[in-house]
Amino acid sequence: MSKAPAHSHGTRAHQPEQPRERYGDRLFRPERLTTELPRLSALAAMYDEHTFRCLEALGVSPGWRCLDVGTGPGHVARWLAAAVAPEGTVTALDRSTRMLHTSANPPNLEALEADALDAEPGRYQYDLVHCRIMLMHTPQRAALLARLASWVRPGGWLMVGDDVDFATHSSAHQALRQTFTAMRRMLNTTIGTDFHFARDYPGRLRDLGLTDIGVDAATPVLRAGAAANEFWLRTWDQLWPRMELDEAVYREARRLLQDPEVVDLSLTHITAWGRRPLAD
Repeated sequence: MSKAPAHSHGTRAHQPEQPRERYGDRLFRPERLTTELPRLSALAAMYDEHTFRCLEALGVSPGWRCLDVGTGPGHVARWLAAAVAPEGTVTALDRSTRMLHTSANPPNLEALEADALDAEPGRYQYDLVHCRIMLMHTPQRAALLARLASWVRPGGWLMVGDDVDFATHSSAHQALRQTFTAMRRMLNTTIGTDFHFARDYPGRLRDLGLTDIGVDAATPVLRAGAAANEFWLRTWDQLWPRMELDEAVYREARRLLQDPEVVDLSLTHITAWGRRPLAD
């Protein structure tokens, strides 16, 4: 388990507003494998079961052509590659595919290193376009969502998933409430993260002309030793130097996540999907 970094100050002084950066520029840099790979592996352990269940419900099957956008370490891409084999293919798109190559990948999985805002993987080409925990961190999220929909072939599916913070506002533990609040504020100011965008994914997909809209949600339990706790501990260790939060509060929040007597709720992960009409 990672440890809290040492700081000599007691309260974070107000910092001058900095120009907005992109996810991965300074925060969550993918080339930092020793920090990002275990952090995102914990994220995958937290959400993979939910994501795979939703994908199975769509009927992903051999022969499908799939695109996984913001693939990260490639957990979803490799699951899709196994599901669509042997004839089907998966393209794993990310600004950096370095983490994807830390594991062995099947022959029907192709890496595409590109920015999703500029990439042109093919209009109306895919039976499935999937994107998880990316749109919420992208200020141009509405335009990117429309781009994702444009890559789905008639009869194909778009599935997106992001976090909405319903639960931490009402945590019984003040230090957890304050730390999650400071994290939300810092991420919104720094990279433009929106913790509400996914709340209306069904409506957004409908507005893009998709049909057969579906939605599912999962709220992981915060419990010592759980993947959710590991993810937040590793995430906060990266964010803490830039969060406006009393150090004593931060350390208490970390202690709570490691206390076997503490049980709480994490952010809610919303997954939504829609189908491009055959007559489109």
